[in-house]
Amino acid sequence: MKKQVSMVAVLAFIGIVGFGAISSAHQDSAELDTPMVGMPSPIHEFSTLVDAVTYIGFEPHIPKVLPVGYNVESIHTINRDTLHITYVYQPGEDMTQNQAMGTRINYRVSLQKGDISGDYNDYNVVKIVKVNGKKVTFKGANKMVRLATWDDGVQNHAISFERAVTYDMAKAIVETVKASRYHGVKQ
Repeated sequence: MKKQVSMVAVLAFIGIVGFGAISSAHQDSAELDTPMVGMPSPIHEFSTLVDAVTYIGFEPHIPKVLPVGYNVESIHTINRDTLHITYVYQPGEDMTQNQAMGTRINYRVSLQKGDISGDYNDYNVVKIVKVNGKKVTFKGANKMVRLATWDDGVQNHAISFERAVTYDMAKAIVETVKASRYHGVKQ
């Protein structure tokens, strides 16, 4: 039992226990006028994209087109420099038509360089393909993609698929990534 308690204390100290645990601990300590113990969470949740964009301070390029049935589930920022949008498949009335119910697509964009995907798995197939003049790294298996990452020279992008998609589908999504103010307008 002693090891479990010390492991929890270590995890809480370095901020890994969970997004809400530290922020609720902060609220509890504020109410008790005691100093917060641990680190504040680098994750902030927003109810609108506009609020998240205002918080991070740059206009992120986001996908305009996703597979049919996917809608925004949550919008977060990480360390005030990375936008993370989670899309979830929400079926229509007939749930038997699509088995993707509840699966997610995670999209991240940042001005930071390097791997922002949060996905550090080793994949059997890694392909680098030019899409709209950008070198996009696709990772997955034979004909399916789990992760696509690219840097457009200004913004760094990553899109991960909980349920693998075809290369054509992944490329189609990457092709639509642009500033949200241009969504619906030919550019």
